[in-house]
Amino acid sequence: MHWNLFLIIYNILVALNVENSIITFCFDIISNKLQINNKFPFIIFDKSSDNINMNIAFCDDEKATLENLIKLTKDIIAKYDNYNFEFNFFAYTSPLELLEAHSNSPFDVVFLDIDMPEINGLNVGDKLYTKNESIIIFYVTSYTEFIGESIKHRVYRFIKKGDEKALTEGIQAMLEDFATLHQRYVYKYKGQYYSIVLNRIFYCESKGHNIRIVTDNDIFTQRILIKNLIKELPPVFCRCHSGYIVNLRKIRDIERNKITLINGVEIPMSAKYSTEVIIKFTTYF
Repeated sequence: MHWNLFLIIYNILVALNVENSIITFCFDIISNKLQINNKFPFIIFDKSSDNINMNIAFCDDEKATLENLIKLTKDIIAKYDNYNFEFNFFAYTSPLELLEAHSNSPFDVVFLDIDMPEINGLNVGDKLYTKNESIIIFYVTSYTEFIGESIKHRVYRFIKKGDEKALTEGIQAMLEDFATLHQRYVYKYKGQYYSIVLNRIFYCESKGHNIRIVTDNDIFTQRILIKNLIKELPPVFCRCHSGYIVNLRKIRDIERNKITLINGVEIPMSAKYSTEVIIKFTTYF
């Protein structure tokens, strides 16, 4: 009960854009009063906005197939959505129209046919990523020979047309992964409380007894062992080295002993963790 009250108060403070110093003051009083200091660190779903929209686009040059996929997707989402997202659905029979719409207002999720007359769906996917690096793309096709080719591209899920089981599993994973875009990692360090949007984190680096949490435009410090930190983070984060944790969403390339991130930064990857990283990355995308 006390912990739930704490989380409610936290969400209110975040929604009001309260300064960190004031949040720290309030947290100290509340956490000491409710005796919940041992709860840190924790992951919280960010409810600073009333509604979180998920814009989902579908693209297939066969209209009947397109309509059936949309119906199935809506039915599955209605059954498994535990986050009460606001869903907006968009349908396209032309990949060029999809790309134009995406350039004006990026989609969060795209279900994309591979074999289309205007342009190969895999190439369309590459273009979609340049506008939104967090986009989730499902490649849907009737032809299994495209599976091998898709390995060369960034793939979230490959689904054979008509495979409702694979579609259901993919959508369940999609909902969980999309939620991580709206989660915060909250911890206490040297008397201050810090709240970091998980999707902003590129990697975490062990430095002595501390961890450097590197985001898109900032670096945070936390006193925690790296083996304990990885237990607190969702599956989108992966240990890649004895001293590093990487956000799978931020990986551009993986080589024998290093990982290149989408911002060009390179971090080491050791042989001990390389298999795990590659499997998780290829499974995640």
